[in-house]
Amino acid sequence: MDVEQNKVREFWNNSVPMTFVDKPMMYEEKRKFRYELQDYMHEVFKFENFKGKRVLEIGVGGGIDTAEFLRNGAEVVSVDFSQLSVKSANSLLKEAKLNGNILLSDAKRLPFKNSEFDVVYSFGVIHHIPGVEKVLEEINRILRPGGIFMGMVYNKDSLLYAYSIIYLHGIKEGLLAQGMSEDELAARFSERFTGNRHTKMYSVDDLKNTLGKYFHDVWIGTYYNTIDTPEKRKVKFEIENKSNNLGWHLVFKATK
Repeated sequence: MDVEQNKVREFWNNSVPMTFVDKPMMYEEKRKFRYELQDYMHEVFKFENFKGKRVLEIGVGGGIDTAEFLRNGAEVVSVDFSQLSVKSANSLLKEAKLNGNILLSDAKRLPFKNSEFDVVYSFGVIHHIPGVEKVLEEINRILRPGGIFMGMVYNKDSLLYAYSIIYLHGIKEGLLAQGMSEDELAARFSERFTGNRHTKMYSVDDLKNTLGKYFHDVWIGTYYNTIDTPEKRKVKFEIENKSNNLGWHLVFKATK
């Protein structure tokens, strides 16, 4: 593992999403928080449709979505390269009385046979991995023919990126004028804690072209109309045009 990847891992070992380490919650509280905050997820991902399917989650985080697949009858294996994440997710599954298999593993070197999974799910993860092409190659390898890869990345054309990151931090705080690049701004301010090493922002076309190299029938939708203000994170907004593409999340589904 190179120096940069060690720094990436160090950040996520201390900042695992959806673990609630600073505000203890029981499993059902965590579940309610997750799916009320990101209220499109059940409608779009349809966890209930994967009963009996073999699912791999890449980037298990705190384990909320792995638990959701499990409680809907899927057979789930989850991986993460953060030891804290693996520990937190295992603890959540134990509390929820769900049996999953969570492994410490690098997404670029998945310890699975070819064509082993029906579904690969990765929510808010691949945009944090430098050299994501290697990850996509691995996902393609371990998916069966006709299998589905689905998940979420951050939207470069979102209002959150334009206002909360570029304007508030880049322009108003003067960080762009001080020499910080837009890529560095995205990495530093896209997460709850600063210090993140890598965040790639995707436009719809960027994502379609990237996924299209490895999969077909690529579908992309824009969700989660929200911004971060100086006082509060994830403030939702509404726009009359329901087909707007200003949401923070680009959700995708693609077929092998």
